[in-house]
Amino acid sequence: DEASAALHARLAPCIGATGPRHWSARPIEQSAIWNFLEAVEDGNPVYWDDELAASTRFGRMIAPPHAVFALSMPAFWLPDWLAERQANAAAATPPSPLATARAILAEHGFTTVTVVNREEEYFAPFGPGDGRLSIEERIVSVSPIKQTKVGAGVFYTFDLDYRTERDDRLVARARSVFLLYNGEGAAG
Repeated sequence: DEASAALHARLAPCIGATGPRHWSARPIEQSAIWNFLEAVEDGNPVYWDDELAASTRFGRMIAPPHAVFALSMPAFWLPDWLAERQANAAAATPPSPLATARAILAEHGFTTVTVVNREEEYFAPFGPGDGRLSIEERIVSVSPIKQTKVGAGVFYTFDLDYRTERDDRLVARARSVFLLYNGEGAAG
């Protein structure tokens, strides 16, 4: 319909475009890995024991691949001076295609988000000594406007590529599908 066509015309420059890299708050460190392992109760010795890990095909202790999201998080809190520095750097960076698309969708009232799916694919091991993780965003697709039980909305698919600071290795890709909708039109 016309509304979907107009929306897609505005979103077209964002589809397939890669946004600027952003970085995890800190390097991949053993204590952060162990905190994650404790939370998920993962006892795989290659994540815990240096000596054993050195004798494996990895040759070193690595992080569990499913920790990529947790290890790439921004800081939960920063001192004011550091938060200001990061805010200034962010302001000097052009908006990502993801942010631009979200703003366009918000203009159409699609502001409520439901995560429909997230799949992760792992390409290479990573761990202490690899530095920080970088994240690059790319919009894969946006569906035509659909009427869902919760309101009119679109299904928004995007990829996040995770790379190591050392060697710029692609270690993981996450594909997420969000439903962005106008919650005011929800069925009762």
